[in-house]
Amino acid sequence: MSVTAEMNLNEMGTVCGGTFTPNTYSKEMYHAVGISTSYHFIDNDEFRFMGQPISYDKANEIVQMARMVKDVINAGSRGNDVVGYSENAFKRGFNSQLKLKYGITWDGSAGYDF
Repeated sequence: MSVTAEMNLNEMGTVCGGTFTPNTYSKEMYHAVGISTSYHFIDNDEFRFMGQPISYDKANEIVQMARMVKDVINAGSRGNDVVGYSENAFKRGFNSQLKLKYGITWDGSAGYDF
């Protein structure tokens, strides 16, 4: 009797390394909130926040948090009144959430390719 086992996508990523599916967010989005990226075809993509390596899941949590903060700050705003990721009002709100969840404060520097 033979038993067939199937792996899920996370298990396959562990075994194979890279993936053909895109990351959850664009490189520009990761960079806008201070996450540096290094994309690989075969190996796992790498993410860093303020010089420290972080997991893909944590990178996505940080981006999701940043997007929620931006949405809250900009509720009801339009056009020139919209606060962007590089503005001090966003940085203060984002840092308040980062400090609560991770105990860190973002220095406001954009991410980059490494």
